[in-house]
Amino acid sequence: MVQKLTSNFREAVSIETVEMCHPGKDEICVKNKFVGVNATDVNMTKGRYSASKTPFGIGFEGCGEIVEVGENVKFLQVGQNVVYIDARCNAYAEYVCLPALGVIPVPKAIPDYLVLLVSGLTAAIGLDKGNRIAAGETVLITAAAGGTGHIAVQYAKAAECHVIGTCSSEEKEKILKGLGCDRAINYKKEDLGEVLAKEYPKGVNAIWETIGGKVFEDCVKNLAIRGRLLIVGSISGYKTESKELTTQLDLSELPGQLLFKSATIQGFLLTHYADCFSSYYNYLKEHLEGGKLKALYDNGEKTAGEEFFDLEGVIKGVEHLHSGKSIGKVIVRMS
Repeated sequence: MVQKLTSNFREAVSIETVEMCHPGKDEICVKNKFVGVNATDVNMTKGRYSASKTPFGIGFEGCGEIVEVGENVKFLQVGQNVVYIDARCNAYAEYVCLPALGVIPVPKAIPDYLVLLVSGLTAAIGLDKGNRIAAGETVLITAAAGGTGHIAVQYAKAAECHVIGTCSSEEKEKILKGLGCDRAINYKKEDLGEVLAKEYPKGVNAIWETIGGKVFEDCVKNLAIRGRLLIVGSISGYKTESKELTTQLDLSELPGQLLFKSATIQGFLLTHYADCFSSYYNYLKEHLEGGKLKALYDNGEKTAGEEFFDLEGVIKGVEHLHSGKSIGKVIVRMS
């Protein structure tokens, strides 16, 4: 539970023991086997979304087994495995009750299917509906080795785009190249703005931007004619204690930069595209099971020295994600 409004996740939350939940008439109860960690969890604990009166729950997504169904639920059964996005934000728990219509059945309760949920849907729907990518275009993915970024790289390649990805280490460079990334830019060694200006003088057609700050500025400057920049996040500002999500930017030249290129900047929040979830998830699931899509996840064993387990593992997982050391989707095993 979130007990204090702060972007310091460990200080914000407490682990509570409560009575077992039971589903209502149109609900199911899921025993979580894995939960997914998201960068925006610290926006939740800071109260940047609707919830601002403590205490309140947290956690967007999970994967597990149905252990109880409400009396009106006919299409799901006890023992089935499902993934879900929890609109009530109570996923960081051993058991969670949620509306039956909001879950997606899967063959096994494994992390691979969880990777496709918030991260996979954000990547696919964002690139399609927001960036409107097309074959032959140049697409830039920031934080490309992250949970959402690595899916975005593969999705853009499958759409026959030239893909540029940013990352922070040589290991991540290798991973991106293995996923088909045409140009991996390690911003620890190279300047993003300089690389784009030199190697892509005509600009970038579509930019999938999650960082903010100087990265955002460099991206705007290097948009192509009729280029589209999609703001998927602004992680550089997440760990501040400002109530609003802001970064220090000089936007005085932005109108001219967009006008003279007929370029656009658009925000993207996954929850506004709920009507697309089912079709896009099925697409990603088919490609995963057919070997055309790789789902990378980080459970802490290789990158943090120990597996993220149970509710204490959630805290460690959030801290690990924001350390910049994670590769793929950060996953916590609950049982």
